[in-house]
Amino acid sequence: MSGRGWKIGELARRVGLTVRTLHHYDRIGLFSPSHTTESGHRVYSDEDVRTLLQIISLKQLGFSLGEIRAMISDRGADPREMLELQLNRLDAEIAALTEVRDRVRRIYEHLQRGRPVSTEEIMAVAHALTLTRSPHFRREQVEDLRRRYLALDPAEQQRLFETGRRLVSEFRRCLSAGKPPDDPEVIALARRWKEATGALLPADEPLTQAAERYYRENPDAGLIFGMDGELYRYIKQAVSHD
Repeated sequence: MSGRGWKIGELARRVGLTVRTLHHYDRIGLFSPSHTTESGHRVYSDEDVRTLLQIISLKQLGFSLGEIRAMISDRGADPREMLELQLNRLDAEIAALTEVRDRVRRIYEHLQRGRPVSTEEIMAVAHALTLTRSPHFRREQVEDLRRRYLALDPAEQQRLFETGRRLVSEFRRCLSAGKPPDDPEVIALARRWKEATGALLPADEPLTQAAERYYRENPDAGLIFGMDGELYRYIKQAVSHD
């Protein structure tokens, strides 16, 4: 091997990553040491370092690790396809953030003029911003939810929000009373819950899985709606029994 060999700790310090990250890249087949010393130690070459810097650059552009692996493994791949994909994602993200910005501006202007603004509207904006920036949801999923929400007139948006708050309160009452998720009253609530959320959330398995991951890692993210992690799991179990 020409040039020097880089041990994993040295390389991690050089590029600003952790050893754990490099081990992860190795496990998923994205980036591995290309040489082994006579003593059996795996080392990275100068060419490996250049490849890793390319991976870091692509990751900063927003590509997933799977997409990056495909890009660097297929030397004949047309980079324009991936760049077009990323441009589409950025356009969707800009559109979603623009809508959140406009809603924040409307709230600000209302307050400037002394007009009342409901706490619910402020909380809805905060939650929309959180979901927009969450890595759990693909940009197209966020954009689809945004379109669905904007397609509703303001009165319907408010009705759905208030219905959701009432249902959360009723689920909370049943949970506090010790009623199991398969109790007939709780099952009836679950049916109403599915009907209310169905107006906004499509029956989309990937979206459901993304929401599951989001609330599993952020169990109290629904507190702005009065729902903590425990109540979320309770509602989930009730819905599964329906």
